[in-house]
Amino acid sequence: MSIRESGATAARKGPLRQDTVVDTALALVNLGGLESLTMRRLSDTLGTQPPALYRVFPDKDALLDAMADAVLAGALGPLPEADWETRVHVLADRLRSALLRQRDGARIVGGAYTTRQPTLAIADSLLSAMGEAGFTEKAAMWAVTTVFSFILGEALEQQGRTDVDLEHVKATLPAQEYPHLARHPLPALLDFDARFAFGLQTIMAGLRAARAHRPPA
Repeated sequence: MSIRESGATAARKGPLRQDTVVDTALALVNLGGLESLTMRRLSDTLGTQPPALYRVFPDKDALLDAMADAVLAGALGPLPEADWETRVHVLADRLRSALLRQRDGARIVGGAYTTRQPTLAIADSLLSAMGEAGFTEKAAMWAVTTVFSFILGEALEQQGRTDVDLEHVKATLPAQEYPHLARHPLPALLDFDARFAFGLQTIMAGLRAARAHRPPA
């Protein structure tokens, strides 16, 4: 969506809608990062005054929760009729893509605590897969949080590390002090697609093994 001119030149017609506020907030973050988002700047962009904005969202935390749901909504959709592992892989890929499509998407979602439809639908789908895998209800919750935390952490790393020159870092490492770092290919740290695939496969292998040693309910 396009960002409107400041409120000084843009007059609003009618009440603010939640989806309009959220879409505008996400667009502002895409332009300047999460730090640039303030309620004052948002109200100016919407062509309104802060009190009108606070009638839609009582505080910035409530707005961020709604923004997180909007980001996660990008991962929703029918799942294939497949085994539990395939469904987890599909959901993991969708979640990662949804986070990466939005600037600072991982930070927005990681700092939110929502119980709205997108968040609940994703959690329910993952729990369904873990239940099919044979985990107890408690272990299924742990399995879901393990997968989700990995996805969130990898997206956070990717969105915050793209400007690191690891070749330069490696060239300045004294091999006598850090022999292992000097020997290994540090640029592989920025191969985010490959490291995500490796990490997810490792977690899935661990979940398969954990089914044989189920913790007590």
